[in-house]
Formats: sequence, structure tokens, C-alpha cells
Amino acid sequence: MKEYLSTVRRIAFALAGLALAANVHAAPSKRAVPACTKVSVSATTTVPAGTTWDGVAKYGKWVCLVGSTTAMNGSQSESQKPHFILENGATLKNVVLGDPNLGTARDLKAGGADGVHCKGNCRIENVYWGDVGEDAATMESSAPTGSVMTIVGGAAYKASDKIFQNNGDRTRISISDFYAAEGGKLYRSCGNCSSQYVRFVTVNGVTLYNVGAGLGVNSSFDASKLPSLSGQYDVADLTDIVTNGSTSSRCVGYVGTSAGHEPVKDTNTANIARTCKFH
Repeated sequence: MKEYLSTVRRIAFALAGLALAANVHAAPSKRAVPACTKVSVSATTTVPAGTTWDGVAKYGKWVCLVGSTTAMNGSQSESQKPHFILENGATLKNVVLGDPNLGTARDLKAGGADGVHCKGNCRIENVYWGDVGEDAATMESSAPTGSVMTIVGGAAYKASDKIFQNNGDRTRISISDFYAAEGGKLYRSCGNCSSQYVRFVTVNGVTLYNVGAGLGVNSSFDASKLPSLSGQYDVADLTDIVTNGSTSSRCVGYVGTSAGHEPVKDTNTANIARTCKFH
């Protein structure tokens, strides 16, 4: 019986490996924002659990949704409202957020708002951030433990700071077949949230151009401020992440800390090596 169970486990792991291999994406070349018709937006759209909001299906063409109020103008204010809230199991696809034609600088207040918020498992497919506002997409801290935000296809441009933000409890953000140009970081695991957790990120087939750094992860935690997280760390799995222009590093480690304190870079190379896993 033990031998039988061992064989079953080996087969299961082999099948899982084949599934992962089948989903490997090559890093894309430069990807332009689709030509789109501007639509002014003054309120957040909530996508109910288990449903899909498809911009092309809704409008019959590509549209760029542009926030028309101060709370959705795409500034760096923490009070910015998101364009979309995705309930657990919701999907957003085929839409442009923010006006891509205001210029080439960052922080243009081009109506990107605070992008997309996920309240649990969610999928973001072929979404283009023509001008990233406060963030492009955020996994909320209230998401159920272990939730996954899956980003497939699309691109993000002109982010003043990070593009994707992970605030959840052992939550994962998975980014594949994606292009980003001009920004601070592709991804950041919150370094000083009021509730701190270990988090995960998977990057598979991503190209960065003039993005300050690829991933910002907590490769350790300040034990004096977060004793419950002493010895723990985030995990980042990276496959085929290509950097061009002024991108300095594909994966940067930080010492996670508590609210009210600024995280510092982790200088322990062993910590960074265990966190940033290149495949």
C-alpha cells in the first residue's frame, strides 16, 4: 500500500511539472497600447464573484477608461479609488485604464485611478494600463489567505512607483506574458503594512524597459518589530524576465517592518538568494 501511494505521489508531481512546463511564456517584445476610444468614468465598477467584465464585449471595441474625478485622476494620493473591484473569482479583460496619450512623463494624472483591487482569487487578462495611477493592481489585505491574482497578457506604462502591490496573507501574484515600460517596480510585497505576512510572486515571461527594479520582496523581517515573522521570508519565482534600459535589478530584497517604519534594503546575500529564485 505504501509503495502504491508513493507511486501515485510521483505521478502527481510529474503531472504538475508537465503542467507548469506547458504554461511557460516567452518574454514579449515591446507591446503597444491598443487604439482605444476614451470613456470618462466617475465611479468604481465592482465585478461580482465568478463573473467576467470584458471591455471589448461590452463596448464592441477597445476603450480606455479615464477617471474624471479628483479621486480617480491617477495621482499618487492614497485616497485614490480603483477603476475596478474584483470579487473572489472575478475576471477583468480587454480594456485600457488611463489615457495613454497625455505624454511620456510619469505622474501625469491621466485618469488611471488606483487601477484594480482584488478581494480574493482574480484574473486580469489582456488589460493595458496606458498610464498607471497610484498602482496598476492591488491584492487587498482582506483577501482570503492564499488567494491568487493572475495577470496574463497586457502591459503597463508610466508608473510613478510600483505597478503591482501585494498586501495579503500568504497571497500570490502571478504575472505572465507581460510588458512594462517606465516605472519604479513591477511588483512590491508591502514592506510596512499594518498587518504583515509572508507573500509569494511568480513571474513568467516578462519584459521590463526603464523600470527601476523588477520585484521588491521581503527577504527577511525585522524580528524586533515583527517577532512572529522572525526567520520567515517571501518567495519569488522568476522565469524568463528580460530587462532593458535603466532597470537596475530583477529582484531586490528588503527587511519587512511594521507600520510607521520604512523598510530598508536587505544586505544579506543569503537572504536574497533564498527569496529570489531564478529558473
